[in-house]
Amino acid sequence: MMKDQLKNSTTYFGTYEEREEAFRRGVFALIPRKYAGPKLFWNDFGKITLNELLLFVKQPIAYITSNPRDCLAFGTPWQVLTAAALRSQSSDKRISVDIPEIAEAFGIMENLYQPIRTLSGGETVKVSLAKSFVVSNSSNRMVIASPFSWLSSENFVYFKNLFYHYLNCGIPVDLLALEGEDSNETLSESFSRVTNSNVEFSLRLEDLRILLGSSLNPIYSEQTYARVENFQRRLSSPCLVIGNNGQGKSLIAKVLAGALSYQGAAEIGTEGKTGPPRLLFQDVITQTLLRSFNAIARSAVCQNMDMPIAFYEQILNAYRTFTKESHSGLTPSEPFKDWGFRSLLEVKAILMAIRLCGKPSAIIIDEPDWGLTRASAAAFVSAIISVCHELSVPVLLISHKPWWLNLAKSVLRVRRTAKEIEEKGKHSFTINLTVAPAETSGRKDLTGGA
Repeated sequence: MMKDQLKNSTTYFGTYEEREEAFRRGVFALIPRKYAGPKLFWNDFGKITLNELLLFVKQPIAYITSNPRDCLAFGTPWQVLTAAALRSQSSDKRISVDIPEIAEAFGIMENLYQPIRTLSGGETVKVSLAKSFVVSNSSNRMVIASPFSWLSSENFVYFKNLFYHYLNCGIPVDLLALEGEDSNETLSESFSRVTNSNVEFSLRLEDLRILLGSSLNPIYSEQTYARVENFQRRLSSPCLVIGNNGQGKSLIAKVLAGALSYQGAAEIGTEGKTGPPRLLFQDVITQTLLRSFNAIARSAVCQNMDMPIAFYEQILNAYRTFTKESHSGLTPSEPFKDWGFRSLLEVKAILMAIRLCGKPSAIIIDEPDWGLTRASAAAFVSAIISVCHELSVPVLLISHKPWWLNLAKSVLRVRRTAKEIEEKGKHSFTINLTVAPAETSGRKDLTGGA
């Protein structure tokens, strides 16, 4: 029954751009088109009048964007839920809002006062779900982009609970998904072992302590740390780093790429590779919004534009060998000109080409299927692995999805222990990495939480 209700409420799209346009129309609000580049984004933004802004604020539609952080305007989950509660109290259908109870119901109690910028993608989604629950009494419709992409199978129950809540309240729900997004099956064997090359690398994490940030709790100011248990192994590429939402996968990826401050040692690479590892984040649109690709490329370590263009062409050619689509979604013409419009797939390919210019010791891709259909994600990742292995550069895939198990030559499982008090005013949790067999029958267990 539930499966039928989900299917009846879901519309599937072939590209990220088509789905985003449908979302814009669905919420009846002027939402600037981030995916269409800086010029169109600021053009949309400049058209917003005061009356339109007031209408947008008063809009009785609840929604969650493809990047849930876009609809979280405050610093912590507690602040987000408090603001949502104020909106609910102003409604004709007032309800009593118990924030700790709602936080517990959506699995974010331990993150309630943690800065949202330090949360994982899955944890951020759960905050958005909790917010949507609070404002349900003042909403007449719900629209969700990419409902199946962010949450692991273990956490999908939180989405189901919200979905049922809205239906039981008689509020229609529109789900906008990409084709294949709701699949939990591994890729076909045709994608396994996309290259015969054997690229091995070493990973060392020693005395690693990651500062996540600090926030003001009603009782005291707390600092949140993550500790990583010592780990040192030689692994084979591509390596899948897998685990449930919020276990610490993205934290480790950001530390390795130098995107987060930390104490201790975090090293990855092959013999002879001295450049730092490079990371492709989940939401690449936001990261490129304010700059042209030309400017991004010239600020990179490459000496001239010929180098990133050459890597882009390699990715393009490799992608075409793995896709069965008549239109690949990638165009060879002037990829680094100031963008008027670029598809999300092109943006990812361009950014990957730029990252290869620095002779990285490794390439790390966080949630590689974000914004892509299952088919295009499989072809894109296979292309990246092929190009990187030609350069003897190892590839790490960070994901909660078992999609990628057939692609991996090694698998790292990430688990987070229960939070424990270290000393007054400071909390910590520990992240544990274990090697799992790449060929394993217990694949369902790989994404399980602590």
